[in-house]
Amino acid sequence: MKKTLVISILILSLLTGCEGFLDNPPPTGLSADKLVDIPSMQALIAGAYDLARTFVPQSSLYATAMVRDVIVVNRAEYAQFYDHQLSDNMSSWMYTSAYSVLHNINTVATSDVEKMQGTVAVKNAVLGDMHFLRALVYFDLNNYFELPSTGYSVPLVKVPIGANDRVSCTPSADIIKSIEEDIELARTYFKETSGVSNYYAATALAARIYFFNKEYDKAYERANEVIASGKYKIENDVKAPFVPKANSLENIFSFKYNSADGSGNSPTSTTYEAYQLNESSGFYRLNPEEVLSHLMLTDSTDKRYLAFYTKQPSYTYINGKYSTDQMSLIYIRLAEMYLTRAEANIMKNNSVSQQDIDDINIIRKRANASTVINSIPDVQTTLDIIFNERTKELAIENGDHYLNVKRLQKGIVRIPSEGTGLKPYSEYSDLLAFPFPPNEVIIHNLTRNP
Repeated sequence: MKKTLVISILILSLLTGCEGFLDNPPPTGLSADKLVDIPSMQALIAGAYDLARTFVPQSSLYATAMVRDVIVVNRAEYAQFYDHQLSDNMSSWMYTSAYSVLHNINTVATSDVEKMQGTVAVKNAVLGDMHFLRALVYFDLNNYFELPSTGYSVPLVKVPIGANDRVSCTPSADIIKSIEEDIELARTYFKETSGVSNYYAATALAARIYFFNKEYDKAYERANEVIASGKYKIENDVKAPFVPKANSLENIFSFKYNSADGSGNSPTSTTYEAYQLNESSGFYRLNPEEVLSHLMLTDSTDKRYLAFYTKQPSYTYINGKYSTDQMSLIYIRLAEMYLTRAEANIMKNNSVSQQDIDDINIIRKRANASTVINSIPDVQTTLDIIFNERTKELAIENGDHYLNVKRLQKGIVRIPSEGTGLKPYSEYSDLLAFPFPPNEVIIHNLTRNP
């Protein structure tokens, strides 16, 4: 595949509106002959992070509807995710936006950064961010576009794509291998120096990646490293991590709010819009039939319920975590690492240790001290406890509950048109695979049924 000329930083924000990731506008500003120095690489990385700020929260919004933690009102385009009747009108936006981020990243990846003038530290920061973001984007893409019945996913693209190039769908296993290579390279480059991201953010993302890939030994090691570093701490107040600038010591990595963003352009704009306490414009409410509602509403003493939920006569709103659209978007925080470490340790050893119980109790004690576990339960009981605790603690954050339900292949509550009871994984798994943009299917003959 040949390199294309890169889009200038000035028009990067327009890329998400393109019809497809090959349909880039004519290049201006930073052309190929100018991509020879570290400042241009840093500009590409900055542009990639800026694009990722809008890409990352969108998948979480889709996921929360698909796992049916919420019901949808006011916004018909989101109801398709709740109904598992996916069309391409919104997944196309996500796909194109992701490959716009990858365009920047892959331009850096195929440039000879090592030979550019600059310190080793500055070069390592650029390369660390490149590998970190590529792992992050493909982790999201693979989780939402893979077709489980065939094991095929999105095209794995690691070089800039030209208008005459063609790509094809890649087996999910190959994408997972690439994601894990990228995140470990990010950790290597960040070991002595930080970029926009840093070593412990990459290590925490690695823990998440390995956990959902069911590589529990590595998930444990990475989560344990983050916790043992002592650089982060669990806040005493459940609301403390969700301050506008996300500067709590519990937060490991966030997509930053910029005061120049303006209305509707911050990392939390769509999230705030969805969950706001507003009858006419908020469009996500707590689904009274789903597991999250059952867990939260049956324990009114849980501080998370009191802090993040507002019960009204007709609906319960989940409006407390994103109380304004002018705040940074938390991507990884320490609470996730404790729950990941506990479950990964149990899964790899098929036994429960006191450390696992202590990890759970750190989260439970903050939410409601009376719920701490005072003995060591059996393996299945403890895994059930962790699933419930993770569902409550990480509700509506980064699609965690959706990913966890898929990992464990749990049933999802049926909607009235489907009957009663739970819809098993075997019925809904392929329905969750996002459709590709129609023009990309035509151009590349994309199919996940090779």
